[in-house]
Amino acid sequence: MKLIYWLIAGPLIALAVLFALSNRGSVELSIWPLPFLLTAPVYQVALGGLAVGFFAGGIVAWFGAGRTRARARAAERTVRAREVELEDLRRKVKEAEIAEARNKAVSATPAMPESKLPAPVGNAAH
Repeated sequence: MKLIYWLIAGPLIALAVLFALSNRGSVELSIWPLPFLLTAPVYQVALGGLAVGFFAGGIVAWFGAGRTRARARAAERTVRAREVELEDLRRKVKEAEIAEARNKAVSATPAMPESKLPAPVGNAAH
């Protein structure tokens, strides 16, 4: 991926540098209703226009992706809530398994017949 990036970005950077070195002449800029006049090198005007367009496009893309980011945040909140729910259910299942194992252990112990019960100790009726 980095190779593709540099195959595209490298020539564009070289082209921008060559353009800036080749066009150092000054140009006067003005906006019709305003009385201001700006003198700047051609390369600054051209590269400045590209930079303004780049950042304007980035801002438009940022606002355009706002709904997608909001949906992603909502989905992440839902996933976290479900994970908490899942852990709670796992804990409850484990507790139920432990209780079931205890019940099986208690019911599995054989009951002593009454004839083998020990005699009561203490004051017994004569």
